[in-house]
Amino acid sequence: MSFTNSLVKMRGCSMAKVSLESSVNVVAVHDIDLEKALRRLDIYQKLISGTMNCMICEETVNMENLGALMRVNGKVKVICDRPACFSAAMKMSKALKE
Repeated sequence: MSFTNSLVKMRGCSMAKVSLESSVNVVAVHDIDLEKALRRLDIYQKLISGTMNCMICEETVNMENLGALMRVNGKVKVICDRPACFSAAMKMSKALKE
């Protein structure tokens, strides 16, 4: 598996790079810019139609419960907004970088 960056929906941030758990870099996107970013990644329609699942818990992810995005092996994967899933995804990305 390869990992590049995560995209995290955060209120009040606009494409700012932040560091979580001291070694995982993410790109934060303000809600206003989120639709544009998702369209650019070609996943907006999939999210609003409910056809994407969390890569951790496999629950359906939509615009209301989108927590983060990760690129794994060149494919965009979604993570729901459950704290346990977000934490697991950050640990996974950290492990993939090592």
